[in-house]
Amino acid sequence: MLRKDEMPEAEGVEGRAGTMFSRADYEMSRRREGASVRQNESETQVAVRVAGLSKAYGDLRALDGVSFEVPMRRVFAYLGPNGAGKTTTINILCGLLERDGGEVSILGRDVAADPVLVKSRIGVVTENSNLYPELHCRRNLEYTGELYGLSADRRRSRAESLLNDFGLMDKAGAPFGTLSRGMKRRLTIAAALMHEPEILFLDEPTTGLDVPSARSLRDLIRRIVGGGATVFLTTHNLFEAEELADEIVVLIGGRIVERGKVSDIKRRIGGARCLTVSFSQSVSGGDVLGVCPAIRNAELQDGALKFEASDLHDAIAQLVAFCNKENIRMNDIGIREPSLEDAFVSLLAGAGKSDGKDRP
Repeated sequence: MLRKDEMPEAEGVEGRAGTMFSRADYEMSRRREGASVRQNESETQVAVRVAGLSKAYGDLRALDGVSFEVPMRRVFAYLGPNGAGKTTTINILCGLLERDGGEVSILGRDVAADPVLVKSRIGVVTENSNLYPELHCRRNLEYTGELYGLSADRRRSRAESLLNDFGLMDKAGAPFGTLSRGMKRRLTIAAALMHEPEILFLDEPTTGLDVPSARSLRDLIRRIVGGGATVFLTTHNLFEAEELADEIVVLIGGRIVERGKVSDIKRRIGGARCLTVSFSQSVSGGDVLGVCPAIRNAELQDGALKFEASDLHDAIAQLVAFCNKENIRMNDIGIREPSLEDAFVSLLAGAGKSDGKDRP
């Protein structure tokens, strides 16, 4: 959803919206070169393309040659510690901040050259909702539709559909400010979808939500992508990124340090698999390490031995051989794959400590 101070004025609420572009401008930009642009997009299948993006604040380089592509109809997670440059990137992609260098295109259109058209085709949900607490839920959605130039009939039907899809129909007449945190988050995302954007930017969507609400919101994100949209996700919740993302990029210190599918990154960066084995009698870690070269770092934990396995097949085969030789049995064995959190921590350690300067 565009910021209110960038929207055309709409009927019904006075003095709350700016005048970045008129309704006529919006409608014209939606039509202009639409057929040829969409044909090109269907061929390239790229929703967002960034090449050599740079941005500095004085002596601080917030972004230093950042390049990536986001495939259409996927969940793309843009990860990094606080101050990595994520917010700066999002603001540039959404046309809220000028870049110093590089190329940025949304759905085949340069963000700086055609900001009105770009903003008409994206939705943005920031960590803090920009809906109006005094307006009821249906009116918030319809008002958003007015800002995007939807006809009265279209915004009414669209609001009705979104309230139903997001499980908020029974709250349609309730003021936004009275909703629970989870319901507020859902309505904020619904508002960003009023004009049926092709790309949805989500910033920390589940922050502060309880477990059931966060799970419900993740299911909702999957349905949004299933409906044909692209989701650009920023989050500190690595479990959430692991659950949702088809591809991730990790940004540290304004530079991309890792990218790819979650499974590939975990395998490359996350470290060895962990085995937890309980034996039929007492076994020391040293005994196992001495005869099982595929196993290392034995540690006693809750009555079982925990190992790291450099090769899972070889480690299990060597454990079986050890047990047969010693005439003991493995009563239980657990295997834990490296997580995205393991990989993320390794990347941070490899990048070293920051210089202490915060990056936007």
